Amino acid sequence: MIQRTIKRCWENVPRAIAYLKEALRTCKGIKSPEAIFVAACKEDRKPESAQVQSAVKVWFEWARQKRIVITMSGEVVYTPDGEAVALAEMMRRFPMSQ
Repeated sequence: MIQRTIKRCWENVPRAIAYLKEALRTCKGIKSPEAIFVAACKEDRKPESAQVQSAVKVWFEWARQKRIVITMSGEVVYTPDGEAVALAEMMRRFPMSQ
């Protein structure tokens, strides 16, 4: 069953592996990792961390276009005047709704 799913959903496999790794790390009592992997492949599930990273990318692009930040390194963004600020703090100060 796993081989057939991999063949049918080849493009989803990397995301399914990431989803399974996150599930194994964060959930207790997983009885069938294979079932989680197959479901993740078929439904193109993405790990929560990927969704968070996607939200950060969207915010960063928005903030860069507004000239709020100029670059980002890890969890730190740099303002046009060179100040290094924690990403979470900048996202709190400048929500996208502005």
